[in-house]
Amino acid sequence: MKECSQYKYLHNSKLRDTSEFRNEFFRRGLSLYEVIRVMNSKPVFLKEHLIRLENSAKQVGQFVWLNYSELVEKIEMVISRNGVRNGNIKIVFNIHQNNRNFYCYFVHHNYPDSQAYLEGVNTVVYNAERSHPNAKVYNHELRTYTNSIIESPEIFEVILMDNLNHITEGSRSNLFFIKADRLVTAPDDMVLNGIVRGKIIEICARMGIPVFKEDIPFETLSNYDAAFLTGTSPQILPIRSINAISFDVNHPLLKQLLEAYRKEIVHYFELI
Repeated sequence: MKECSQYKYLHNSKLRDTSEFRNEFFRRGLSLYEVIRVMNSKPVFLKEHLIRLENSAKQVGQFVWLNYSELVEKIEMVISRNGVRNGNIKIVFNIHQNNRNFYCYFVHHNYPDSQAYLEGVNTVVYNAERSHPNAKVYNHELRTYTNSIIESPEIFEVILMDNLNHITEGSRSNLFFIKADRLVTAPDDMVLNGIVRGKIIEICARMGIPVFKEDIPFETLSNYDAAFLTGTSPQILPIRSINAISFDVNHPLLKQLLEAYRKEIVHYFELI
C-alpha cells in the first residue's frame, strides 16, 4: 500500500499529487524522519519533534538542512492544502550520495478505538535491535516484517527484544511497565526517546511518581502489574497481553496517567 495519503505531498518546495508518490523514494540512502500527530489542524508537540529530528541527524553524522521556521511553514502548507483536521503527518530527509531530498506528507494512521483503551491490546515479542536506537532512521527490513505481524487484527504492536533478551520498545512505540506505584522503562540509550514517552516522564516528575530506567529481562515480565504503550498514534494505550502474559488494564496508576496526559494535551492547545 502507498504510504502517502490525502491529495498532495511536498517534495522539497513543490506540491505534487499523491498519485506521483512512490514508497521507493526512501529505499536508497539514509532517511531521517518524524511522524507528527495533527489535531484540530495543528501539529502536536512540533518543537519537540524537530529537536529530536536534529538529534537523530547528529547521531548518524548528518544534518537537517531546513531551519525551524522553514519546516513549520512547509508542514502548515501540507496541512492547509489537504484540508486535514486530524491525522499523522510525516517529514523525511533523504540523503543518497550527493542528493538531498525533503518530503512532507500525510500517512495512513491506525488510531486505537475506545474499546482498545478500555480493554487494552495484544502484543507479541520479536527479537530485533535497532542499529541506532536514539535516531529515527528508516529501517525497511524491520518495518516490513513488523508491519506483516501487525496486519493481524489480533495484534496491535510488536515488542522488540535485544540479543540479551531484554525488552526495549515497540516497533513504533515506547513501552512502560507498572509495579505497585512506580514505572519502569528501558534505559534511554536503548530506545528511541519518544515525544509522548518524554511527556509521561515529565508528568510523573510533577506528580511524584518514581520512574526507573533499567533493563527489563523477558523472564521478569510476569512480575509487573500493568503495561502500556506510548506513541504518536496510540498516545497512552494499555497492554492486555505480551505473548501469553496478561496485565491489568484497570490499574489505578495507569488510569491516573491516562487522565493526566489528556489534560497535558488540553493545556498544550491552550498555549498555542
